[in-house]
Amino acid sequence: MKASSTKASSACRMIKYSYSSILLVFSIILIIGNMFQLQTRLAHDSKPYVALIVMLLAIIWLTMVEGGQGALVGLGPVDPKLYKDSHPMTHRCTSIIYKGDNLDRYLLGRQFMVILIVFVVELCGATHSFEETGVELWGMPNWLVTIFLVSGVSMILFTCMVGQLNSEIISCHYMLDYRKCHCSLVLFLPTWYH
Repeated sequence: MKASSTKASSACRMIKYSYSSILLVFSIILIIGNMFQLQTRLAHDSKPYVALIVMLLAIIWLTMVEGGQGALVGLGPVDPKLYKDSHPMTHRCTSIIYKGDNLDRYLLGRQFMVILIVFVVELCGATHSFEETGVELWGMPNWLVTIFLVSGVSMILFTCMVGQLNSEIISCHYMLDYRKCHCSLVLFLPTWYH
């Protein structure tokens, strides 16, 4: 009985993973296609490749900010002497953060930074109709375009799955490694000085 429930659980998990991966890839294709049809605000006002590059940089920035929070909060109860020599950049970040009220300042500043980054991602990839004809993409049915692009489901899936959830999960499992690059210190400082 236990072996059959384990197989059923594994099969169900594979179906969920496949389904969510297909939805994510489909959403990313729609978002990029929408940019190159000039139906996003930044692509319409500048060039589609500018919107794509800015959106990708903002998503990378969002992953570092979101993952950095999980790593810092998780490292709180760990003795810094344990990783001082093996992960000096992580030690440097945590020694600054855990001094006085710096953690509170970082968390508050991080919230404002997340709002800014999500706004930039939305500016680059969210659908805006600039013509009276409405939003069209590659002759797709109107109901499909409405569900994924007009309502913003594609942007929600992209932002949450790529920019937030994955980085938070990875940073909770690999806290020391997530904060060991110089990039983490550079991304940490703007959120701390608010």
